[in-house]
Amino acid sequence: MIKLTKAKLPQAVEVGGSFYRIHTDYRYFIRFSQMLNDKTTPINAFDFMYIDIPPSRLDGVRALCEFMNPPKELPRTEHGEKDGTKVIDYELDADFIYSAFFQQYGIDLTDVKLHWYKFQALLSGLKDTKLNDIISYRLWENTTGRNDSYTRSMQKLRDAWEIREEKEDDALKAFEAQLKG
Repeated sequence: MIKLTKAKLPQAVEVGGSFYRIHTDYRYFIRFSQMLNDKTTPINAFDFMYIDIPPSRLDGVRALCEFMNPPKELPRTEHGEKDGTKVIDYELDADFIYSAFFQQYGIDLTDVKLHWYKFQALLSGLKDTKLNDIISYRLWENTTGRNDSYTRSMQKLRDAWEIREEKEDDALKAFEAQLKG
């Protein structure tokens, strides 16, 4: 999360009371996210994220997950309310992410180095792009119970754009279970 009172964005994570420098470019975290979803990834495969590798690799992966998904104050939700619907996939949606950044900000993601927190802030700020349309299809729910042409059309779009993958939290739990034997 970006803190405007700080002169620089964080470049390290804390593991076991010590700080370890990491690669913060968005490309690293997209790859990290993909690897988390692959249950066969060995723990030392995550070393590429670190400039200085911590002694406990498992704690290092946990610290990277916390860095990647810092707690957010907004939007506020009711206690226990968390849908868990995955609305973006960095691999499947790559073309739409690229075009949205170019359309909205004039940023060519293939030509810039961008800190993960900056990337996330800009991604959150997108509006009126095809990516926003896709995300809205993925979040759509028939709360009316109707079965009119609009509802059928929206359900068709939701089904067409749905991401069929495990959530990152489930993948991390499965990965940790694999390590424990």
